[in-house]
Amino acid sequence: MASIQTPSTPSPNPSAPLPPNIERRRRLRQEKQRERLIQAWRLLVYAGSTTALAWILLSSGWNLRSIDQVRVSGSNRVGPESVVQAAGLRFPLSLLSLQPGNLERRLMDELPVQSVSIHRRLLPPGLEIKLLDRRPIAAATRNAAGGIESGMVDRQGFWMPMTEALAEETSESDVRVQGWTLASRVTIAKLLEKRDELGSPLQVVLVAPDGDISVRMASLGLVKLGSNAALLDQQINTVIELTRSLPPQLRGQKDSTIDLSDPSKPELQMPPPPPKKTSES
Repeated sequence: MASIQTPSTPSPNPSAPLPPNIERRRRLRQEKQRERLIQAWRLLVYAGSTTALAWILLSSGWNLRSIDQVRVSGSNRVGPESVVQAAGLRFPLSLLSLQPGNLERRLMDELPVQSVSIHRRLLPPGLEIKLLDRRPIAAATRNAAGGIESGMVDRQGFWMPMTEALAEETSESDVRVQGWTLASRVTIAKLLEKRDELGSPLQVVLVAPDGDISVRMASLGLVKLGSNAALLDQQINTVIELTRSLPPQLRGQKDSTIDLSDPSKPELQMPPPPPKKTSES
């Protein structure tokens, strides 16, 4: 019986060239793979460099090493030395540990300035502080832990510590404030603002430990205002009226007091007359 032979399929020749469309797709795949490898390598190098730079800056770069890296502008009386002392800065100091908001509030409390703006500069490391000076309007004292502290107040009634630079300046008025407190600031500012409208020169603003406020005036003597700030405008108007209408013989009496705690019912408190001397028999 004769066998039937089928034609054999020829094996592919590996050296044979591929069709053009298949060869183009193969090359595109290879180029995309190379591009992905290059992008991954670039990303790896960038991440490594960034991490190394961040570590260097965090460990040593973002530090203030001396007062020379503190720049102060805007003030004619406060320099870097005063700022560093008031802020309690100690070198070396990490810039990242500084909290500008807290530092601004501290400098506002300790320095005779109206505003403080602080910016941290990372490259090169530095601290930029912009100040706006307060202008003194009256000499002042306040009770401190070590005793009576001398200073000045500005138009807004804020306390101004007596720095060396401030001691060389003169206030805009001859008014003195005794016993300044933060709670009395608004009232003090209003009295200083109205000092030229009172009809009688304002000499002293006195703040008692219990918060009561009095003023001493050239022609009226001591005037008690109390502690109710809501009555201040009415009290000022009453002072102006008393300056016009009070008889001359009742003005400025030694040890006399005008009580305006209730401005609708002003009271003139006179010292008791001295006892009469009895003639010796």
